[in-house]
Amino acid sequence: MPQDDSSDPKTLTRKERARSQRRAAYQWAKERRANDPRTAAMKEKLKAHRRELYQRAKERQKARASEHKRATREQSQKANEQSRAAADAELMTLVTITAKGSSALN
Repeated sequence: MPQDDSSDPKTLTRKERARSQRRAAYQWAKERRANDPRTAAMKEKLKAHRRELYQRAKERQKARASEHKRATREQSQKANEQSRAAADAELMTLVTITAKGSSALN
């Protein structure tokens, strides 16, 4: 079966002609969709909706992070207060022992 490389429409087979027509119809529809104002409006609306959802998620994430940070800070402050109270109590006993005229050891 010899193959003819010419692109003359007269030499195209039915199958090739159908393929080129399908492709042309697809390209025409694609161009029409690209220039359709309803499609453009729909795409813009979807973009705005996605941006809004993203901003909401970002705000929730920031709130969650700040709450976690606050809780961690409070927990570390409590731990510091407890360790300082214990250290202060120990220091007070040492001060009492070493103070002049103290009878703490006696």
